[in-house]
Amino acid sequence: MSKIAALQFPTLALSESRLDYYLKASKDNGVNLVVLGEYVINSFFIELLHMPKNMIKEQSETKKESLIKLAKKYELEIIAPYVSVEDKGYKKLCLKVSSNNIKTYEQQILMPYDHWNEEKFFANKVSKDLKIFTFNYDKLKCALLFGFEIHFDVFWYQIMSKKIDLVIVPSACTFQSKQRWEELLKTRAFLNSTSILRVNRIGKAKEEWNFYGDTMFINAFGEIESRLGFEEEMLIIEPKKSDEARKIWAFDKIVKNLELKS
Repeated sequence: MSKIAALQFPTLALSESRLDYYLKASKDNGVNLVVLGEYVINSFFIELLHMPKNMIKEQSETKKESLIKLAKKYELEIIAPYVSVEDKGYKKLCLKVSSNNIKTYEQQILMPYDHWNEEKFFANKVSKDLKIFTFNYDKLKCALLFGFEIHFDVFWYQIMSKKIDLVIVPSACTFQSKQRWEELLKTRAFLNSTSILRVNRIGKAKEEWNFYGDTMFINAFGEIESRLGFEEEMLIIEPKKSDEARKIWAFDKIVKNLELKS
């Protein structure tokens, strides 16, 4: 089974040397897929609010070029949240970069809160037809969700029906939310018979925005198999298919039978 590396970083500098070091280490350890947290390629959201558009564009384009270059250099796939600078504003995307192509996932539900209003800042498309982004990795069926999107059942109905083995969740969790996120992720994993890799960022944005890391891998039985602390670290996992959990608990079959009876 191919390995996956989660890189727990703060916002990266424009120099690619730090990322290069960890990608080489990932490849040396048999990894073929690497995941970064939210606001690692770009500055954190509240910092973007006060940055000139040309500076954000330079940051985004320089980092994107580095991802493309390094993906080719080490023959890796890299998943990285990314701010796209466009004529009509900004879009919050997630890039899936490989040695020969780039795919993008546009975040579908953004935070609307006064202190963290991504919905107002970003020009992402608003659609009633919400669909998960899926891809195959080795023998696994994988899905990708931004951190905020894990709160919404509409995505998990699809994850269950499509028999997803692994959900990858880049995040930027802060404040006193560590315990809440742990319980939420374990519950989502167990109820949907899918493993979850949450990759959280670290570092600070102003004094009150302290990102605590706690990148973790949870198996399809809702058990935490491995996790990181609050410093710059790398987590390497070897996820398995979720067939055993689906067979034992059969939540997907029960839901399907209920739908047929209704």
